[in-house]
Amino acid sequence: MIIKKIVTYRPSFTVRILAGLISFMVIIAACMVTGVADLTQALTTRDTAYRSRLIEEGARVYMDQCARCHGVEGKGIEGQGPSLSSSNFFNNRVKEVGWNSTLETYIAAVTKSGIPLKSSPMWEVTHPPFLDRFGGPLREDQIDNVVRFIMNWRQAPIDTADVVEAPKPGEAFAPMPTPVPLTAAQEEGKNLFLSNGCNACHAIRGVANGAIGPSLNKLYEDALKWISSEEYKASQGKATTPEEYIRESIVNPQAFIVPECPQGACPAGVMPANYADTIPAADLDKLIDYLSTLGRPTQ
Repeated sequence: MIIKKIVTYRPSFTVRILAGLISFMVIIAACMVTGVADLTQALTTRDTAYRSRLIEEGARVYMDQCARCHGVEGKGIEGQGPSLSSSNFFNNRVKEVGWNSTLETYIAAVTKSGIPLKSSPMWEVTHPPFLDRFGGPLREDQIDNVVRFIMNWRQAPIDTADVVEAPKPGEAFAPMPTPVPLTAAQEEGKNLFLSNGCNACHAIRGVANGAIGPSLNKLYEDALKWISSEEYKASQGKATTPEEYIRESIVNPQAFIVPECPQGACPAGVMPANYADTIPAADLDKLIDYLSTLGRPTQ
């Protein structure tokens, strides 16, 4: 009986209208839910792509303006600027300097207005202002993009021995070791370094700020590292001591090219290859004697 009533049931016109409206509303609601989900996913994808483009633009500006002091990988450059990609920078810098906001705002503030006074004798130059309103070359949006690029390193921060960390506040002007005085011949070698234009490409703390070739602040230590490396053994280099390496680098600069310079891979063919002919042998000995003091362990 019940089945017969169900089969033969004929709803009224009003019921049919209500049922149709409810079905229509359910379909519209389902479409809206699906549409909102699709729109949200599309907006998320678009936002990710937009942020990626801003980071890429920040990378371009960083390479043009910042890499010469902080390094292409943000490891910092001895005598020029500290690391911006180390775990210590990301985890501790704000606390160390007593900054009351985020690391992003700290980076932006320093980049925009600079640091007009030396914070430590370990840096050769003060940090200049980069914002155009303060006389710098960059717009505010360009600096914002540089901040995005630097913060992107936080995904995989560098934590190695060759990172140049900034000194902690209070350590900036701690007593420095008294440098070993140069001999008369080494002083002549330093003057030869300058008179032959080496300072245009190479940095030496207190002497030169070149940023095309590798820094020479720790040349003796670096020479020991390189002559024992697989890269050097596979090259045309023949040196077995730091002094031989320095001489070879001057008279035969293509024998071995250091992989990394302040602004990227060290370029080949930039350093003149005729110094053996243009620098007298006695002067070359004095130049090598001077350069051998850079980074040499004190006795």
